[in-house]
Amino acid sequence: MISDTSPRTLVTGATGFLGREIVAALLADDSRAQLTLLIRGKDDGDSARRGEALLVAVVAPEVLANARDRVRFVRADLERPRFGLDEAAYRALVVETGAVIHGAAAVSFTLPLEEARAINVEGTRRVLDFCAEAGARLDYIGTAYVAGERSGRVLEGELDVGQSFRNTYEQTKMEAEKLVQSRFVSQPIAVFRPSIIVGDSSTGRTSSFKVLYWPLKIYGSGLWRVVPGRASTPVDIVPSDFVVQALVHLRKSERSLGRVHHLTAGAERSATLGQLSSLAARFFGVKPAIFVEPSFFVRYARPLVDRFTFGRIKRVLTTGRVYTPYLSLELAFDTTETTRGLEGTGITVPRVETYFETLFRYCRETDWGKKAA
Repeated sequence: MISDTSPRTLVTGATGFLGREIVAALLADDSRAQLTLLIRGKDDGDSARRGEALLVAVVAPEVLANARDRVRFVRADLERPRFGLDEAAYRALVVETGAVIHGAAAVSFTLPLEEARAINVEGTRRVLDFCAEAGARLDYIGTAYVAGERSGRVLEGELDVGQSFRNTYEQTKMEAEKLVQSRFVSQPIAVFRPSIIVGDSSTGRTSSFKVLYWPLKIYGSGLWRVVPGRASTPVDIVPSDFVVQALVHLRKSERSLGRVHHLTAGAERSATLGQLSSLAARFFGVKPAIFVEPSFFVRYARPLVDRFTFGRIKRVLTTGRVYTPYLSLELAFDTTETTRGLEGTGITVPRVETYFETLFRYCRETDWGKKAA
């Protein structure tokens, strides 16, 4: 039995795509680790059921009983004072917590600005205040796309340079990270910025089929061949296992405190849009993609979609519009800090061609998430 007096690691966003993998990795990395997962729910029972489903999904059956002994679920809402807990429960949480991984976020690209701020900015403010009271280290999970509509090389030490944003997700994540960085001088904090995260490189496993998966699904089905972008455009994608392994390792080091880490492929390991489409074409047996300038696509192709497509095709194409800008970015994320922190560990971003077929196979086997793998 693990001691109930050992400091616990509190995780927000545990039921999300990346959060699930982080929970599994923390349990596997340290056989004595105790976790508290803040989980939304209609009531305590609902939160507990969601937590239990999470453990069953990511923990091997032979160690599930041990995981249950080390993980506690707490119904919480980051949009409310004290996470929606009563004073006694909140104080108990403060006392028992030694570290926090904050990954909860509103990830929709279409939320009104104030709704996105309520969780991404104000929720983060409450987590920061909680960590200050608990004297806990905070590992904050942001996004590389706080860079917004910038182009060119983006340094890990850069944040607000007056850039504009494609959506409220990018904007509020930048505002949240600005708040986080303002506490660097007074609290032990490390920031991690992943780029576009896809499934596990060895299994393909994912619980989210958004962003890059959306155009792949359309293209692989043969519904649509026109791609708004250039074949030479770099696409920075990273498999979830790299992101999790890097975060779990870097958070053990005091050197990571007060620093920002791009968990990205970087210029050296990014694929091009042409490479990705060729890999997809071979796997799905479809014709090569037709690349068009993004401005041309918006001006001419999109009106044709609106006017001349119907039913399922129109729904699919219209729903995915929020993701098309990510197919035409001209960004290169610097990874100097991350590379230094991971030196000698063997934790590196694998090249896309070594695992993309695995991702496609998982998509096909699960019917793009409709069936359990």
